[in-house]
Amino acid sequence: MALKGNIRALMVESLVGSMFYGMFYPIWQPFVLSLGASVSIVGGLGAILSLLGSLSSLFWGRLSDSVGRKPLIILSSVLRAIALGICLLAKTWYLLIPYAILMGLSASYQQWNPANASMVAESVEREERGTAYSVIMAFSMVVSAVAAPLGGFMAMIYGLNLIFYGCVAADIFCIIVTWLFIRETIEKERPPQGSRSWGALLLGMFRPEAQLKGFYASMVVDAFAYGLAFAILYGMLVETYGFTEYQLGLLSAISSLAWASSQIPIGKLMDKYGRKPFLLLSELMGIMTLLGWLFSRDFLSFAIFQVSAGVMIAAWVPTTSAILADSVPKENRAEAMGRLQAFRGLFAFPAPYVGGLLYDAFGFHLPIVANLLGSLSAFILILTLVKETT
Repeated sequence: MALKGNIRALMVESLVGSMFYGMFYPIWQPFVLSLGASVSIVGGLGAILSLLGSLSSLFWGRLSDSVGRKPLIILSSVLRAIALGICLLAKTWYLLIPYAILMGLSASYQQWNPANASMVAESVEREERGTAYSVIMAFSMVVSAVAAPLGGFMAMIYGLNLIFYGCVAADIFCIIVTWLFIRETIEKERPPQGSRSWGALLLGMFRPEAQLKGFYASMVVDAFAYGLAFAILYGMLVETYGFTEYQLGLLSAISSLAWASSQIPIGKLMDKYGRKPFLLLSELMGIMTLLGWLFSRDFLSFAIFQVSAGVMIAAWVPTTSAILADSVPKENRAEAMGRLQAFRGLFAFPAPYVGGLLYDAFGFHLPIVANLLGSLSAFILILTLVKETT
């Protein structure tokens, strides 16, 4: 199952991180609400995080191609640890703005940091990439599935600080493992590329590869659409239906189990039959989930549609990384990974705030309807514009 070399160490890091961040993600939005924020403020903090994560991903990718993957992976963990330390001190939601800034700059909040994603791709052969991404994700999702309800229960009984301390400890552990056990996959110095102005350099960094323009367009539309409802779902459930942290943890566990159980089969099938069919499958699963939410009124109904949400993510994350890794040369791979995240984030960063405003003004269903329309548009763009590199 592609468990060799760096993949073993990266999987250990993923498992440890998933244990504590699996507890953290479900309670994050209720935590912000508990500090006096509205749902639109939750979305606004998410927008800050998304924007900075996207901008920093572009520079992280380029730096990783220049100085190596390991230093950037370590720096990402350092920034995350500091961000979670801020949560320990926050007594009002205003103090979470520095958290959002630092977590965004880490380029690793519920997403692949470009250096990590490139290291996975470079640690296996091309025909094993889908499997390698999937193995790491599948095992981490099993851990998250166990951790999410446990975290919700612990938050209700012992408070949130224990979870925050655990996240900081997990990042310190990952720093040590990266330093000691991960082998660098590229040369530390890039060949000189001549003198270029900052303007020309930035323009080049934002210029997508010609063969991937359709891919970028569909990714941007998808990112904005899913920011409108998926990104603020837990906050909306707390405000609309009074869900508890424990219930949110159970919902997260269900989606994680569905993600984990489908991840490795999807990765194997993707390596065998191609990438594009699984992008389309992902959008279809997302559309099914959104339609289910429109008609759900109780915990059991939302729990059922967490299954399709998990399959959606299982098909999406490794497929997008594999398409990009297949389409660009090794020496520019991390920059391309960062460019994709930058494009997605720059166009989509207002979406959580817009979704929050729609919720505050019109209630639970309008953000979901807007997300659904965007998902249908993304499906059409993928079907017509995305081409694979063989």
